[in-house]
Amino acid sequence: MAWAPPVAQAVPGQMQMGMMGGGGGAGLGRLAGCNKLTIQQKVQMLEAVSMGCIEQPNSYDVFDQNNQKIFVVEEKSGQLTRCCCAPDHTLSLQVHQVDPMGNKVGGAMTIDRPGCVFDKPCIGNAALMDACLQEITVLPGIVEGDPGDLPKQMQMGGAKMPTLGGCTTPTLDIFDAQGAEVAKIEAGGTCPSVFGGCTEFCCDQPYNVMMNGQQIGAITKMKPKNMESAMAEMFTDADTFSMEFPPDLPVEQKARLLASLLLLDYMFFERDVDFCSMENGGIAINVCNVYCMGMIFPCKIQMSGGEGGEN
Repeated sequence: MAWAPPVAQAVPGQMQMGMMGGGGGAGLGRLAGCNKLTIQQKVQMLEAVSMGCIEQPNSYDVFDQNNQKIFVVEEKSGQLTRCCCAPDHTLSLQVHQVDPMGNKVGGAMTIDRPGCVFDKPCIGNAALMDACLQEITVLPGIVEGDPGDLPKQMQMGGAKMPTLGGCTTPTLDIFDAQGAEVAKIEAGGTCPSVFGGCTEFCCDQPYNVMMNGQQIGAITKMKPKNMESAMAEMFTDADTFSMEFPPDLPVEQKARLLASLLLLDYMFFERDVDFCSMENGGIAINVCNVYCMGMIFPCKIQMSGGEGGEN
C-alpha cells in the first residue's frame, strides 16, 4: 500500500507565529501544523534564452497545503563559480517568510552549501571521502557572509551524502544541531538509480523520508502537468516538487527536510539541457541518467553525426 500523509490539523496562532520577523524559530512558525509543501522553481529567462550558458541564481516559491505562499528562497553565489561549476558550485540559500501579498516580512532560515573548487573539489566523483560528499548546513534566520563559509555556531542541523552515496540508491542523511542522525532520505520507485533526461516528461521521481526504519514522509519531483510546464523543463532548470510529512513533526525537522529537498534539486535536476544536446555534429538524446556511488552517468542516443553516423 502506498504511503499516505496524515491529515493536517489547524494550529491556533499559526499565522501570528509566521508573521513574526527575525529569528529562525519565529520565521519557521509557518511550518507548524503543515503536512504538505509544494516548491516551484522560478524560470530564469536569461538562462533560458542562453540555453544555460548564462547561469543565474535559483529562486523558489514555497506553498503550504492550502496553496498559500509562505516562503521565497533566493540563492546567493558568485557569478564565476556559478557559471563554471554549476550545479556543484558553492552557494547559500536564504529562505524568507512572506505575507499573503508575497512581500518579504522576515527571515526563516539560511542553507549553506560548500561546493567544488576549494571546499569540495571532488564533488561529482565517487563518494569515497569527505571532499566528494554533498552536504548542507541549516542556520536559523538570514545569515550574511561568504557562501560555503557561514558561521555554524547556531546551526539547526543539516544533511549530508553518506560515504559511497548509498551505492545505487541516492541517499541523504539528516542531522540535528548536535550532529545526531535523525532521518534519512532515499530515492524510491522501482528503479531508484534512474532519473532525469526524457524520463522527467513522463515519470514522477519519488524519494522516501525515513525515520527509525519507518517511512514518515515523501518527496516527489513532479512530472510536467501540461505543455507549458514541459517546455519550461526542456529549456530551463525550473522544476516542481512536493513534500509530505506528519503535521506534528517539529518545525526544525520540517525545515531540515525542506533544505534537503533543495539540495536534491541541485544534485540531480539542475543539469543544463538534460534532454538533448549537440554532440559530434549531431543531436544526442539523453534517455535518462543513472546514479552510482555519487556519480551520474547519462544514457544517450546519438541520432546523427560523428564518424559512424547514427548510433
